[in-house]
Amino acid sequence: MKNKIATLGPTGTFSDLAARRYLRKSGEEAEITYYPSIKAVFAALGKECGSAIVPIENFSEGYIPLVLDNLINDNIFIKGDMLLPISFSYIGNVVAPDEIRRIFVQFVAEGQCAGFLEELQQKTKSKIEIIETQSNIQSLQLLKGAEKGSGAIVPSSAISESGFAKVIENINDYKDNATRFLILSPHEVKVSGGRTKSSLIVFDDDDKPGMLESVLSSFSKREINLTSIVSRPTKRTFGKYHFFIDLEGAINNKNICDALKEITTHFRVRFLGSYNNWGE
Repeated sequence: MKNKIATLGPTGTFSDLAARRYLRKSGEEAEITYYPSIKAVFAALGKECGSAIVPIENFSEGYIPLVLDNLINDNIFIKGDMLLPISFSYIGNVVAPDEIRRIFVQFVAEGQCAGFLEELQQKTKSKIEIIETQSNIQSLQLLKGAEKGSGAIVPSSAISESGFAKVIENINDYKDNATRFLILSPHEVKVSGGRTKSSLIVFDDDDKPGMLESVLSSFSKREINLTSIVSRPTKRTFGKYHFFIDLEGAINNKNICDALKEITTHFRVRFLGSYNNWGE
């Protein structure tokens, strides 16, 4: 398999920027291959591409459920993560807010710019149709072919070209907005010294009571710092959840290793990897 890295396309998406930054910082040589959806990126990993980069968590909106579900359902490993500053702008083919009839926006970006969208709606007499897209650059492409009365929310880096009747920059709800990306592999990555973070999934397969309390106790009594714990429905029984956990330290740390051994005596655990952050 030729060394390819899958990510959400087309060229110019934040995922594309993250992939380019990762390749530059890591020195890894790979061809970036673009896919039309996050689901398609996961499908390509291990078949058409040897690595993938996907967004996992946003500064204001938290974790992306679609990505968590794919990590739960697929045999995938994490070999790194990185933070990418995120800035959005609004562009439109009409000037007056009251002329806006529809806005193209990527489904995650919509939440990051909710305040702007609400404020814009208040300035119009008619209901603005929000058309969700799979990528921010798709929003830009759809706007270029759209009828009058259309706008789009796009990466600020994508509006260098002129020709838009209206441009409003930096519309995201939080000025320090950033998104965390994961670098994924279909194979477990060998753990070496200096790894700063680990991730795992604890599965609720048997509906055992006290699952979360037991897992947290195994880590806390060994003074292992958990940086996040996120639940996702098992989709079998209402009120039952799997848990995605990030923690400080590597799997070859004795305390972490002992904690996992203890947890696995009661629950099914899938270790996703110990890895480094590739910076901002």
